[in-house]
Amino acid sequence: MPSYWTLSGRPEGWRVALEEGVWGASGNAKGLWARVQPGDIVVFYATGEGVIGYGVVEGKFEGGEPLWPEEREAGKVIWPYRLKFRVVEIFERPRPRPKNMLVALAINKLEEETFRELLGQLPAWLD
Repeated sequence: MPSYWTLSGRPEGWRVALEEGVWGASGNAKGLWARVQPGDIVVFYATGEGVIGYGVVEGKFEGGEPLWPEEREAGKVIWPYRLKFRVVEIFERPRPRPKNMLVALAINKLEEETFRELLGQLPAWLD
């Protein structure tokens, strides 16, 4: 069974992440990043907008190249702990964040029940 995670960040960060299929976290979330495994489900949360979609983790790595605008401006990697993901669905309109969905860090643990609540039902491939 996969684990579930919320990836949380600003909308401008998501533009790059969705284009590249990569999300990054700083050292604050390294412990959580270490627990994420290929096949896990990740929900995309954009600050101020809501849940914009979800995907499946395909791998993880430590990035050495600046990817996001803030990193490029600074000329250094700020979010080195990276997840490679495949987008399953981007919602037509952002969905409200469920009450018990944590979004404090770039990677947050998510309960399966909260994922079910968000989608209404699990996709057939997950059931």
